[in-house]
Amino acid sequence: MSVGWDLSLRFSRATPRLCPLKMMKSLLASMRLLFLVFLAFLTLAACVSAADLTSLTDGPPVRSLARLGLAAEDDPRFSMRMNFGEVKLLPTQVYLNAVELSARYARMEYLGRARLRQGIVLPQYPQVEIAVIPAPPARTVEVRLVIWAIYGAILEMAFDRGFKECEIEILWENQLVAHLYFTTPEESNTSDRMRHLTAPIPGNTTDVSDTVPQPVHEHIGEFSWNALYKPEGQTLNIRDLFVLILGAIKVVGRYPIDRKVDGSYHIGSDLVLAHIQIFLHDRRTPRQSPPYFQYGHVLEALRRIPAWMLARRKFAEFFCSVESNSRPVGMMFVEKGMYPGALIKAGGNVTVA
Repeated sequence: MSVGWDLSLRFSRATPRLCPLKMMKSLLASMRLLFLVFLAFLTLAACVSAADLTSLTDGPPVRSLARLGLAAEDDPRFSMRMNFGEVKLLPTQVYLNAVELSARYARMEYLGRARLRQGIVLPQYPQVEIAVIPAPPARTVEVRLVIWAIYGAILEMAFDRGFKECEIEILWENQLVAHLYFTTPEESNTSDRMRHLTAPIPGNTTDVSDTVPQPVHEHIGEFSWNALYKPEGQTLNIRDLFVLILGAIKVVGRYPIDRKVDGSYHIGSDLVLAHIQIFLHDRRTPRQSPPYFQYGHVLEALRRIPAWMLARRKFAEFFCSVESNSRPVGMMFVEKGMYPGALIKAGGNVTVA
């Protein structure tokens, strides 16, 4: 007889004998305990899953400045210093004014310079002002630097510091070239007008190339679109949508607005659960005669999307067909989820004070 068997026999002899009723009660108690443990595990797993999802949408701020930097295509000579105040700003109004301002710059020549004064207060969103002022003695600032700075500032507010008044110093090779301000307007009566961002500054500026945006139709025909939500489309996080739109404007702004879109492409970011898909009309080859699908059409559609959704109080997957002179030329989708290989990648050119 083996040792193991001996031990088992001795253990069985030492074990008191239980009646069937007591054995049943003991078994039920054990099953109840196991069930409670199982429920606790499910609850914990659900909490962890919810926390993971929240961290990708409205959860704890992302504090890595490396992830909040600028796209890989941006010049490493560009950087920013941000100084935050205590006055809170309305996030939606910050977003919408930033989209409008960024789109206006993107319509200019990307490598050109703009003469600026004050800033912009949209009549529909009058509680936030964004202003760009060249650093003296300069009277101009490069268009692309302002686009990059707006995007970087929005990332910092949305993911880390919150929406507060702030001053951004725009630097080129560590030299101050302009200031970008997010603040509340000094004048309260701004609902009946829009301050023009680009306006000539008095004085002799013949040594610089001034670029003032022209009405869109002069470059790309008369823009129109047909927009609708995707049937049974998923809800989009508001922050994800605005960060995606601003990143897309930054990407599209590199191209002249009258340049033809020669195929389909996608824009996304590893910071947000959303992406944009852009196609030629009916996904065909580029048109051989006008009207063409041009980057100005893409830019104008990007500018309109957030306000269109806000007016309907619904942020969800979206589709639009784009027309030029009443002729369909392109299509755009905004969809939930990351699109692999189509990232607005991060750098690390932001310093926060």
